[in-house]
Amino acid sequence: MKRLVPVSAALLALMLLAGGAGWTAAAASEPASEPAAPPSLVDHTVVGIHNAYDSARFPYLLDALESGAGMIELDVWQNFLGSRRYIVGHDAFPHNNCESASRYEQLRRQRRSQSLQSCLDDIRLWHLHSPDHAPLVIKLEMKNGFDNRGGFGPDEFDRLLVQRLGRPAIFAPADLLAGRYPDADAAARAGAWPSWEALRGRIIIVLQRGTFESSNPLDRYHTELEYADHLDALARAGRVGEAMMFPTVLGNVQAGDPRTGPHGGARKPWYVSFDSDAVNWLAVDTSFYLTGHYLVTMTAAHAVAPAIPALTPAVEQAAARVGLLAKAGASVVSSDWTSPAVLGLSSERGQP
Repeated sequence: MKRLVPVSAALLALMLLAGGAGWTAAAASEPASEPAAPPSLVDHTVVGIHNAYDSARFPYLLDALESGAGMIELDVWQNFLGSRRYIVGHDAFPHNNCESASRYEQLRRQRRSQSLQSCLDDIRLWHLHSPDHAPLVIKLEMKNGFDNRGGFGPDEFDRLLVQRLGRPAIFAPADLLAGRYPDADAAARAGAWPSWEALRGRIIIVLQRGTFESSNPLDRYHTELEYADHLDALARAGRVGEAMMFPTVLGNVQAGDPRTGPHGGARKPWYVSFDSDAVNWLAVDTSFYLTGHYLVTMTAAHAVAPAIPALTPAVEQAAARVGLLAKAGASVVSSDWTSPAVLGLSSERGQP
């Protein structure tokens, strides 16, 4: 119901004389407020699957894709020890639920433990079969990083994604910039992310360094540093449209901007994705990430005290956890949960 503004008797008489019998008291009321804008991709909190390639939890990758999850995670090894292959698995050999298929009808019928190319083909077949699917974030943990000298660098990986998924399916950094912003950070802070609904049928790819790379004393040029440099170089050359992924700052959660040191300088404007354990996010003020409209992934959601089951929580338990983390600023709440009833949960970020 509209709240009427008090009007003096004299002013009311003048209004009636000026407007005639058509004037009503509603004309003196406050204008109706604008409808709330629909939540953007980063402000619509979804549930993600840690290690979605694990056949012990999802017999086929298609099962994870059709579960209703808003994010799936794949672990990728590139040219490990000169193998000349892209491998998906927790360890440096193919052990996954991906199939080698050329048609959707072949899925759930083929041999598993295939290459990354086959995993991407499975995603493409699912995407073509369900072109109006909800936005899907694919998180790539690059286990051993890039190998640019061996032909497994950021540019080759970008081309692989386009070849296997198709450019129209991917929401890439250039789509966020939309020709109006100089870099990803400027676009994010301006609220340029499309709405969650507008991104139906699109795939957003974020990448981060892997555990092997992080512990490798011979590798200090980590995945997110190399890809940010790749983005910066492409942008300077007027070719940012060739980049297909958003690099992620992993860990280093703090109340202010964590893009300092090696993540600062020319690399800083290309980081709009941040990822860490949920317990770390809850320990700091996340206002910086909320006001900057950044994509925030909170992992191991089940481990937040009081801990809930890592695989099969009750829907009520998971819903309460998703709501808690959404309020804290999560765009993606990630765990090892498997139930479609849980994986399909969502919330509006920043809301109680």
